[in-house]
Amino acid sequence: MRTILLFNCVVITFFSLLSVYNCVPTSKSDRKSSAKQSSKTSSPPKQKLILILADGVRYDYINDPTLKGFKRMARTGVRAEYVRPIFPSNSYPNWYTIVTGKYAESHGMVQNFMYDFEKNDTFLMWPHSNASHPHWWEMAEPLWTTAEKQGVKTAVYWWDGCQIRIKNTEPTLCLEYQSFWTWPNVKNDTMEAIDEILDNFESDEWQLALIYYEAVDATGHAFGPESSDRVEAMRDLDEILYHLQEQIESRNLSETVNTVVVSDHGMLMVETENDANKTKIISIEKIIDEHDVIVMLDRGATSMLIPVQGKESKILDDLKKANTSGLRFYDKPNIPTKYHFKNNQRVAPILLVADKGYFLEGFSSHGKTRPISDVLYPGHHGYDPYDVKEMRTIFYATGSRLKHGFVSKPLMMTDHYNLICFLLGIEAAPNNGSWNRVQDMVAESNAHVEYYSSRPACENVGIVFQSSISMIISMAIILILR
Repeated sequence: MRTILLFNCVVITFFSLLSVYNCVPTSKSDRKSSAKQSSKTSSPPKQKLILILADGVRYDYINDPTLKGFKRMARTGVRAEYVRPIFPSNSYPNWYTIVTGKYAESHGMVQNFMYDFEKNDTFLMWPHSNASHPHWWEMAEPLWTTAEKQGVKTAVYWWDGCQIRIKNTEPTLCLEYQSFWTWPNVKNDTMEAIDEILDNFESDEWQLALIYYEAVDATGHAFGPESSDRVEAMRDLDEILYHLQEQIESRNLSETVNTVVVSDHGMLMVETENDANKTKIISIEKIIDEHDVIVMLDRGATSMLIPVQGKESKILDDLKKANTSGLRFYDKPNIPTKYHFKNNQRVAPILLVADKGYFLEGFSSHGKTRPISDVLYPGHHGYDPYDVKEMRTIFYATGSRLKHGFVSKPLMMTDHYNLICFLLGIEAAPNNGSWNRVQDMVAESNAHVEYYSSRPACENVGIVFQSSISMIISMAIILILR
């Protein structure tokens, strides 16, 4: 018995010390490096990163031969053939995917307009005040939170969500979302923001910056994806990117500053005049009795229905009987698994998905459709990203750890996050992205991203260690008394 107790003391002591060893705070350079190679013996210089989200950039917009900023990024860095958005191909779900690496069912931002059954709250996007209710954002941890928790000072310009304090953490700087239509100097202000970011990078005040740019999406909606206004907005974006690259080079920051340019979705032309290609309108109130529905959340390409209690089966029967061309519908359990969408309590009982060439019109009664029922813009998105190629978008990146002139195979929107964390040198939060799809962009062999979830929970080690010591002391007393 004495031998067994002695053996237990030794084993407990060993594992207690091992847990402490594994949780000893690493050096600053080690903590900042998320991709380590066994062949490397010295830490790379502290890396900085600018992430630019240009809303609504369809994958083929970059074919404009006048775009010298994008061409320069492609020559000196990497790009993807195209990027497939998550379902639905709308802004808020994909914005949050970019900074979390998660699908909508995992990060909780399932639509631009949604209802939280637990909180009895409706999300209506900015500028509605409830878009800033913290519970909408707390199902996942955005990049700026992950970075700040690891000591990386972060500035966020106009990217909605940065105003929310998540896990008791907020970015060093947050300029809240600002609408393109009330912003007369968006191009110049964005260039000034870039200069400010690089100033703070040079002084080591900041290490990460995110910029949201809406002009391409706004003009694509209002005037159509093939309009001269949209083309001009894309060229303005290109000038911004060229300015950024010029500034990085002139300041000798090429070895330490990484640039990543992404978008959230593409854009599809909604034809209202051309009879040959005219978009067909699906009027939901001709199929479903509005009295059976509490509210219809969004319209156009993707919508969710919240039925009156006891009316779900009737609504589904009405949809089946109508057999409407261009309209797919699903009760929640039968939503396709590939969407990675249905496993979240914010997903309503019935999902409606319009095919390309169709537009789903909401109920005309006031308040029955949120936000509005019948506005038909020349450009629209939200269509099935697995079926409609116009929903595809872009990925460009430059940095000292990336290849030059490399074109990767198509990416998923979930993939950006891991590469961003790798380039920045921070540990990624658990996510749905694939390192295999992005690793070929990296110049180093055997590089990989690290995840902070793989480390022991160091904040609990003190308790574990104290408990182990108490147990060891108790065993020692027993041995002495015997």
